[in-house]
Amino acid sequence: MESPLKSMAMSSDQDTRVLACTHDRLSGLPDQVIYHIFSFLGANDTARLGLVSKRFKKLCFSSPYLNFVADFDSGSDHSCLRTRYTDFCSYVDKVLRSREKTGEGLIRLLVHWFCKQRRFDIGGSVVNSWVTVATRCGVEELDMLVHVDSLRGYSLPDCVYKCESLRALKLNLQMGRFSFQILGFDWLKDLWLDSVTMGDKYFGQRISDWCKCLKRLTLENVDGISDLTMTSSSLEELEISDCRFPNSFFDGKFNISCSSLKVLTISRCQFKALWHVNLNCRSLENLTVQDSEFGRFFVCKIDCESLETLEVCGSNFLEACQLLVDCPSLIHAMISSCRFANVCFLNIKSSSLGGLTLSECKFSSLEIGSQYSKPIKEIKVGAGPCRRIIMKAENLETLNVSSSDAYSYEFPLSISAPKLKDLSWTGDPVDFSYLNQGMVSLLNARIHIKPTCRHRSEESDRRCKHSKSLIYCAAKFLQCLSEARSLSINTWPIEIFFMQNDSPIVFKKLQNLVLLTNGSFADQIPTIASFLRGLPNLRRLIIRCEQISHELSDPNLINLLGLNSRSFNLTGVGQDLKNVNIEAVQGQAQSCVQNAGKRR
Repeated sequence: MESPLKSMAMSSDQDTRVLACTHDRLSGLPDQVIYHIFSFLGANDTARLGLVSKRFKKLCFSSPYLNFVADFDSGSDHSCLRTRYTDFCSYVDKVLRSREKTGEGLIRLLVHWFCKQRRFDIGGSVVNSWVTVATRCGVEELDMLVHVDSLRGYSLPDCVYKCESLRALKLNLQMGRFSFQILGFDWLKDLWLDSVTMGDKYFGQRISDWCKCLKRLTLENVDGISDLTMTSSSLEELEISDCRFPNSFFDGKFNISCSSLKVLTISRCQFKALWHVNLNCRSLENLTVQDSEFGRFFVCKIDCESLETLEVCGSNFLEACQLLVDCPSLIHAMISSCRFANVCFLNIKSSSLGGLTLSECKFSSLEIGSQYSKPIKEIKVGAGPCRRIIMKAENLETLNVSSSDAYSYEFPLSISAPKLKDLSWTGDPVDFSYLNQGMVSLLNARIHIKPTCRHRSEESDRRCKHSKSLIYCAAKFLQCLSEARSLSINTWPIEIFFMQNDSPIVFKKLQNLVLLTNGSFADQIPTIASFLRGLPNLRRLIIRCEQISHELSDPNLINLLGLNSRSFNLTGVGQDLKNVNIEAVQGQAQSCVQNAGKRR
């Protein structure tokens, strides 16, 4: 008689096997569904799955997604590596020959061969033999990673160019040299070149001429492109990243004239000699340039009818630069976290321009700029400092500026935007002396400007070169805001202005004012009162303090601010004594404020 413990163990084992069979949903799936699952698995996962059963082994051989990955750079036992090398090649040959015999289709072939040891270098001939078999099986996607000797280079077999089923090609040669044959990818839609060295000056034009159906082109970590000219009529997406455009005896050119191109992204690229960029793509909608470096006098002309978004972020301009944008559909442009070593001229022509953001841009003398040759031409934009941003946008309605440079008082900014309605400016002060007074359409302004430098005493703060250089600039800046109807501003620029000025700037149209104070509100009351003298049409005043201010609860606050208590009412004081609302009595505010100003 069996013991209860043994009986329970046998019963449990039987139940486990039954449970495993009932929950093996993968084996019960149709072949096509399993093939789709295989498309998401790595090479090693698929190989291990083939050991589960005969059916899975057969499915692995017949799967339309074949992934082969081998790494011969790890390990030091050459005999072991020789065995792995032989086994791997035999296995790939066996699978592909079997596929060719059965005549089954092939969607994707992926071969990644990591090997920098010459004795185990697979070489182009072996890879091309596998690629040849794949083309006979009607392969749709080829993904090849092979280490190529720089002296030999690599060329695809002719059958790849003639393969009518091929839709996508990704090629990584570990910085090996690659050259096209004088043939065409007539059916190719997606081309991705990664870690490739190009020696063909007409590389871009050859792709445009040979790839008649190309929709997407990705150039990643490509070296040796001295001139890129593309005129493809089918290309819709172009992504260029981590590429180096080397020095040359002639000025390099970057010309993109693709009528169907919708998205262009340039990231982490080095343009050492390239200084002419021409973009003429009527269907382009989004253009992004980020984390790139432009070494010479740089001129970029953008003429794209459908462009809606332009972003230039985190890039270095080591010489003078011009950005000439003529895009009637441009809605928003952003220039952020860029470093300029010379003058930057930005001219935007767009009837649809709604907003421009200029944030955290800096001027600096970059040491790496010395390795580039001096520009042949000079930008002439009128008198003024050589380090300066000049912006012209006739139809701009919204401008956002954020400056964070501790030395931004050396950051002259010229703005010509006669239709500007909304202005937001935060961060460190800049040299406002070059701001135009043409903001006649300004309606709303949100200003929070204060230097980030800190001082131990008020005396040292007064001696700060920030304050000294900006006393005369503050007047210019406040004059530019004088047409606004709604203004939110911190008291720092107002205090700077009244350090050497007694008469206030008149804001004839200003009706709503929000004052943001820090430090002692009691000490700022005289300055605020002087500023309010220039607001004849003020209807509503909100004061917000960073610190608790008991003066806000003073019944005589309106008189302390220089306002007439008959014309203004105290409508609310925050319980935390950090904010107060003051509103004008309808119909009386204008005359009373004017009379109060005359009495003073």
